[in-house]
Amino acid sequence: MKTAMQARPGTVLRINGELLLVVKHEMRRGGRGATNVMMRLKNLIQGNNSDRVMDSEEKYEDVTLERSKAEFLYKLTDTFAFMNQDTYETVELHEDDVGDAAMYLIEGLVIDLQTFEGKFIGIMLPLRVTLKVVEAEPSVAGNTADGKIDKLVKLETGLELRVPGFVNQDESIVINTETGEYLERAK
Repeated sequence: MKTAMQARPGTVLRINGELLLVVKHEMRRGGRGATNVMMRLKNLIQGNNSDRVMDSEEKYEDVTLERSKAEFLYKLTDTFAFMNQDTYETVELHEDDVGDAAMYLIEGLVIDLQTFEGKFIGIMLPLRVTLKVVEAEPSVAGNTADGKIDKLVKLETGLELRVPGFVNQDESIVINTETGEYLERAK
């Protein structure tokens, strides 16, 4: 059991029989020492988000998801194929199960498959992925000094992203998978 104050982003709680992932956690101190916790929770089964304010000492069942490493192999129409790193079995997931993570999947990327009591819950991507720019406007001389000029590029997975003006086509860049933002050029 965990109290609402002990929960952190990434913690999975069972509330009223639902599996909820803590996405955002914020403590708010009120008058006379009362502390409330504001949490944004993502329902892992249905996929919707909700905001809740709870007493800091409310107790919830802490849930541990089973995780297994899997390598992304290929996409065929609306099916994504992964190879379990422990059993070498091929796991096929529908594009609805993969969701937005599909925009970061490249061949050979190792991810975590999450399950609970044998049921697929979701995919955990690495925090950073390196993707190649396949379409970009050419850089203009003089726009690189302050770094405030940005442009829209298209990456190998189809993801479109705003990046600094000095990024060119055929370069590889590093992206934060949580925020979907450009981090740096790949080294």
